[in-house]
Amino acid sequence: MAAEWAEAVTTSEVREFFNCEDDPVRNYFGFRQYACSTSFFVGDNPPLPSWVGYVIILGFGLMFGLFTVGLVYLEQFLTGRKMDSEMFNTAGRTIKTGLTASVLVSQWTWAATLLQSSNVAFRFGVSGPFWYAAGATIQILLFSCLAVLVKRRAPSCHTFLEIVRARWGTVAHIVFVVFAFLTNVIVTSMLILGGSATVTALTGIDTDLASFLIPLGVIVYTLAGGLKATFIASYFNTAVILIALCIFIFQVYVTSPDLGSPAVVWEKLNSFVKVEPVESNFQGSYLTILSRGGLFFGLTNIVGNFGTVFVDQAYWQSAIASTPSASWKGYMLGGLCWFAIPFSLATSLGLAATALALPITEDEAGSGLVPPAVAQHLMGDGGAALILIMLFMAVTSTGAAEQIAVSSLVAYDVYRTYINRNATGKQIIFISRIVIGAFGLLSGVLGIVLNKIGVNLGWLYLFMGVVIGSAVAPVAFSITWKRCSGTAAVSGAVIGMILGLTSWLTYGALREGGLTIDNLGKDEVMLTGNLVSILSSLVICVVVSLIKPDDCDWSATRSIALIEDDKNAHLSEETEEDLKRASKIIGWTAILLTFVLVVAWPVLTIPAKAFNKGYFTFWVVLSFIWGILATAAMVIIPVWESRSVFARIFGGKKTELGKIPELTVEGSE
Repeated sequence: MAAEWAEAVTTSEVREFFNCEDDPVRNYFGFRQYACSTSFFVGDNPPLPSWVGYVIILGFGLMFGLFTVGLVYLEQFLTGRKMDSEMFNTAGRTIKTGLTASVLVSQWTWAATLLQSSNVAFRFGVSGPFWYAAGATIQILLFSCLAVLVKRRAPSCHTFLEIVRARWGTVAHIVFVVFAFLTNVIVTSMLILGGSATVTALTGIDTDLASFLIPLGVIVYTLAGGLKATFIASYFNTAVILIALCIFIFQVYVTSPDLGSPAVVWEKLNSFVKVEPVESNFQGSYLTILSRGGLFFGLTNIVGNFGTVFVDQAYWQSAIASTPSASWKGYMLGGLCWFAIPFSLATSLGLAATALALPITEDEAGSGLVPPAVAQHLMGDGGAALILIMLFMAVTSTGAAEQIAVSSLVAYDVYRTYINRNATGKQIIFISRIVIGAFGLLSGVLGIVLNKIGVNLGWLYLFMGVVIGSAVAPVAFSITWKRCSGTAAVSGAVIGMILGLTSWLTYGALREGGLTIDNLGKDEVMLTGNLVSILSSLVICVVVSLIKPDDCDWSATRSIALIEDDKNAHLSEETEEDLKRASKIIGWTAILLTFVLVVAWPVLTIPAKAFNKGYFTFWVVLSFIWGILATAAMVIIPVWESRSVFARIFGGKKTELGKIPELTVEGSE
């Protein structure tokens, strides 16, 4: 029997081996339950009825939107602060550390974060969640350096493209407008693809219909309340996602009758290696950091996510909206807390899918259906509904951030710059709201198109760095390096993208089968395109700048015009000095944390090779602690910071100006 088991090395052979017989020896490994299935999501009976999907997408979305808008208008009523263009697009530049961090966690938690992190755990084992988390955390940490420089060198800006135009002129501005819109379209596409696939799998709602309905709830509160509404919504979204994450961790490693402890999961994963080893991993083990596939994914993940942070207006907008000190504190705290979502969630749900031998097909995994399958197995319909709610929260929070980002780009960098240079605040808000509605509807159509041509979430996630990676270095240099010239920035971005696409297409075409979507989606092909795009751009940008350098004194970026006055867009000398002193500390801290996450940690894990039971238990406990602390921080800190505000409101006390303080989840630092 043991020899026969060892010879069963593919999923199909495992199912044939089980042969739907009642055999206690074969049933021992826990794979018997699904041995005769061809797919977890099969047939016309999804786990949840379609009405549940409609309630969550439309009913819950509308109620949540109205609730958020109500809070925004209540704040305006109590404080007397009108919704001018500065408030609509920058939230008055008053967001404090706790809410800034919570917003970043929410914005950076895409559908891909919840779905694809478990997919790479399902494919590569423990290395997948680690490389997903580490490879997408360092960008937020490093962006804290840019966030503090925005406050110092462009305190009155509304978009990062205004900085580009002030430094390098019209040609560079137009080039990077294209890259910015590409980034927003790609990020939004991933939200819709992941969301629609999961809604269809769990409720049976038509995928195209789900793609169109998902953005509707987001439009409501973004259109009415602007950036402040998205920030308030993001706090609640983050809280729900992290609390649900803790529930799933406990389900897998504490309460599940099928698993219930790290030891049991370790035993099942070791048993499954005999059935279906990971070819690129050390000894085929799911319990090792020595994974070629995991490393390739990690490198691709790092490159691609630099593009979707540094070239995405949503993250610049969070820095612009924060107070000076929160601009970097919020990014540091938010990045470290966000790490828990892919790391802790995928270490539980992703590994559980393999340990339980759930018959999830490659296409389903690529579409992000690993977490729904495990949740349904562990918790029944309640688990499926909880995953659906988590996903809805992730899609709405990031979707709202993308909508307001695109609206700001159109309003300030297209309408105000090239159509109506004397635009008023009311006109800016009007244009912003039109764009929010139009882009929300367009994103649904885009999701339908991508579904029709067969592009799934995993493919698009790996591809994004090929297209936008070349813009990372120039955009970063726009606020950090005074010698970088406009010619260097444009050359690096355009030529880098051309080289990245060419290398990606060439490598894909040279593979057996030629130029196909599958070949272009292979890990090594995607990694090649990503690396060529970002590194060639960096080299070009540096070399051209050294040959013909600029000499920026930042006076142009400091004088970016406001449409309506905002006292928070003007820094005092004391604040300027504080930020100047903090910049060096922030830079070294971000670099140190980056080194620890992507170099020191994996290197120190190499001697463990294939994890023994004790080491894996330590790994799981670490994911527990990180998840619980992140949840506590993101739920409690924003409210704790607001304690004096709430006390004054409920106590009926007035400020010196005779106004009740702002009712927001931000507080004092």
